[in-house]
Amino acid sequence: MEKLIISTFLAILSSMSFGIIANVPKRALPGNAVTGGLSWILYYLINELTRSIVISNMTAAIIIGVVGLLFAQKLKLPVSTIYVGSLISLVPGGMAFTSITMIHDNNITVVLSYVFNTLLVAISLAVGLGVANQINKYLLKIIKSS
Repeated sequence: MEKLIISTFLAILSSMSFGIIANVPKRALPGNAVTGGLSWILYYLINELTRSIVISNMTAAIIIGVVGLLFAQKLKLPVSTIYVGSLISLVPGGMAFTSITMIHDNNITVVLSYVFNTLLVAISLAVGLGVANQINKYLLKIIKSS
């Protein structure tokens, strides 16, 4: 439980910090923080249950897509201003770096394994945002019809 709390705090901090670095409007930072924190909690819990980086990343990306749109609409901002900070804790940068550094070991099997996992995470994030886009279209239809 302590690990979840600490890692969630760090995810919130990294979401806000990357939003600052990316120069998003200040009013978008709370949306970055909340969306990044929620997505990390879901990622962490699903990863603990399934031990699948694909399912946990895709689910977290869906949360980013749906919750990010809600914040973007409420704050009257482009949704990308919320996505930018929120996705940072899920991006497989460490895995990509490890893939490159493993090349020196001349163990092609390990290198390909890291490259494959990096691609799986990146694809699962993209698919998750795509699914969230479809969910958002459906939700907007429901909102407009009522």
